[in-house]
Amino acid sequence: MGYRAQAEEFATGPLQESAEQFHADVLPILDQYCLHCHTSDAPSGNVALDRFDSPRQMFAHVRTWLKMAQTQNDQFMPPKDEDQPSESERKTLVTWAESLGKHLDEKPSTDPGQVVFRRLNRLQYNNTMRDLLGVDYDVATAVGLPEDPVAFGFNNIGTALEIPPLQLEKYLAAADEMLSRAVDTKPKSFSFDMTKVDFDLEGEMPEGRGKDGPIPPATEVVNGYRLFRLSSTHHFPLTIDKAGTYRLTFATWGHKGPQWVKWQPDLAISVNGQVRKSISVLSVRENPGEEVLTLRLPAGEVDLSVEFVNAEIGPSWAENDHRFRHLGWKSFEIAGPVSPQGIVPSQEAHEKIFIAEPSPRLAPQDAARKILDAFATRAFRRPAQPDEIDRLLTIFDMAQAEGSTFEESVRYSLKAVLVSPQFLFRMEQTPVGSDPQPVTDYELASRLSYFLTNTMPDDELFRLAEANRLHQPEVLKQQVARLLADERSQVFVHDFAGQWLHLDELDHALPSEEFFPEFTARTRHAMRTEVLMFMDHLVQENRSVIELLDSDYSFTNRDLTPIYRYGGYQQEFQKAEINKRRNPERGGLLGMGGILAMTSHVSRNSPTRRGKWVLDVLIGDPPAPPPPDVEQIDEGSDKNQAKSFRELLSLHADESSTCAGCHRKMDPLGFALDEFNPIGRFERERQGEKVNATGVLPGGRELNGVAQLKEILLEQKSHFVRNLTEQMMTYALGRELTYEDRPAVAAIVARLEKNDYKMQELIFGIVESYPFQYQRGADQRVTLNP
Repeated sequence: MGYRAQAEEFATGPLQESAEQFHADVLPILDQYCLHCHTSDAPSGNVALDRFDSPRQMFAHVRTWLKMAQTQNDQFMPPKDEDQPSESERKTLVTWAESLGKHLDEKPSTDPGQVVFRRLNRLQYNNTMRDLLGVDYDVATAVGLPEDPVAFGFNNIGTALEIPPLQLEKYLAAADEMLSRAVDTKPKSFSFDMTKVDFDLEGEMPEGRGKDGPIPPATEVVNGYRLFRLSSTHHFPLTIDKAGTYRLTFATWGHKGPQWVKWQPDLAISVNGQVRKSISVLSVRENPGEEVLTLRLPAGEVDLSVEFVNAEIGPSWAENDHRFRHLGWKSFEIAGPVSPQGIVPSQEAHEKIFIAEPSPRLAPQDAARKILDAFATRAFRRPAQPDEIDRLLTIFDMAQAEGSTFEESVRYSLKAVLVSPQFLFRMEQTPVGSDPQPVTDYELASRLSYFLTNTMPDDELFRLAEANRLHQPEVLKQQVARLLADERSQVFVHDFAGQWLHLDELDHALPSEEFFPEFTARTRHAMRTEVLMFMDHLVQENRSVIELLDSDYSFTNRDLTPIYRYGGYQQEFQKAEINKRRNPERGGLLGMGGILAMTSHVSRNSPTRRGKWVLDVLIGDPPAPPPPDVEQIDEGSDKNQAKSFRELLSLHADESSTCAGCHRKMDPLGFALDEFNPIGRFERERQGEKVNATGVLPGGRELNGVAQLKEILLEQKSHFVRNLTEQMMTYALGRELTYEDRPAVAAIVARLEKNDYKMQELIFGIVESYPFQYQRGADQRVTLNP
């Protein structure tokens, strides 16, 4: 099928015209001025302009064409030493690219995008395990779950979340860790009353009187405790049904002797005559307690013995006046098998899972079926199927046949659920046919919950999904509002903001305490907190997203006030008003120390890093990565000794046309921020000279200082709003956006413009969007990614 014939498959006339005009008018200009550098095999600046084998491929790279239009508006390309297009040719390129973007924004939505089986990322996995089992424990860190790969700026992108074999081993370990805290397996226990247990004493007590009165007996019962003043050995013959780890609990206290004497009694625990462990009794007579340890015991007849080994301290002060440590011992309990760590499970978590138990009216397998059906339904985020429960019951039956307790048998089946793909992955049913279909209510509940809380749906979302009501517009809107008001939404705000703004880089920010003593770990934490509190405020108070560019307030504490010179000196963070006449440079992200510090060097500013951050994060136009053979600026070189860093940077850019293109875009933006020192303190003068914060943007516009930079960003706020929308949609959908998503993005941007750019309108718009609520049919044609 020819190029013109392929264009005819697109229903909208304007898109067909764009495809034809590209072939007729645009391609010859590109061929003359651009394609000798910008080809797929070796794209200069990481920009390829030869990906146009079909209209779909041409549409898919609309971002590239719009970027090309910007370079032509600014007469930024081709490089000055190359042949230049005429004004008419530049206008043809610009008009065509901008028209294409507009036509794609206005086309009907026909493709909700590709949704792959998406593994729960580390944060989602941790939170889901917590909410499913009712145990608040950082199991991902405990078992060493690897960090997630980042794609398109985020670590929740389905195509990047692979599951290597090592990760599966970690999931097995994590399941054991969590179940040991959530399931009481009712282990067999042996209890001993120490006032009634036989013992052997070693040595004898002196006879007569000591200096403080009659010498007490070697042992006696005091307040329910057997008190020992001589070393003693206690034997506990056991019959162990199953080898494993057992928990030993001693109800004991030790008598505190003279301050200069080590007073803790020591106990040695032996198994079949071999010492296996020893402990010191730390509790004292005035405050009795328990000593707990775990010990591996073999199956069969076991002689477990405990020896009090250090009763006599010696030597006497006077005749018949020996000194002895005291051991008070009330009871001894052995329970197991238990987890290797000897963890005591949460009874609340256990009761949440074990909603049934065997009885004369309920067979063990029927009780297990009820438990597993409820648990698997929550774990799979949709009703568990009968055949799935049957497979889990097969594991239960095998454990029962081997003599495991009811709770142990269920635990094996629960572990199978926790390592099942249905739990570890977010799976959605693909509709039959070639037409997109709405996602099911259960799938919508998962999409909504993992977007706004980074965890599984809660009980109310499950209830609405079961009633098939969640997809109703008013119900869905109520649930979005409810989740945003829930404190759990803070996880979403912090996770999205941290990744979008690259806040993790603040932990490794380069400014050194040698040059900036106030830039301590505590200051870094305060700077990060300011950014996150600002984002929280935008969401909870439904403020305008434009305040990210400029605002008349922020959040400070005593660590930030000396740097910012506004706000109070209270330790706790508070909202601080900014006097814009006195501090026009402050307000919004560009006035925050965290953003400025993480884009600086050890002892000086980095205009390039700061400019790159503005392009990448705020505008959504990241420059190409530097070529691998580019040399770093050597400020210590003899030929560079007399030059300022600004001059060195200009020389560096001029030495390579490849470098010049990106530096001409980045550096003026960074120079505008140069009055902020590397940790964000505003300085009009530095080392006795006025700071030069001027620059010239591509296109010739002059720029001087951060206040003017913010003015320019506000003039072009539509670019910022669109970029923020695309970033949050990428995060919400867990995939790269395609040109088919442009209508949804354009609709959300228009919605924001009509509603004063309120943050919650952005979130509502994403949840109500076509890509969020629909999925492709099984036979639908796949859209190319840009």
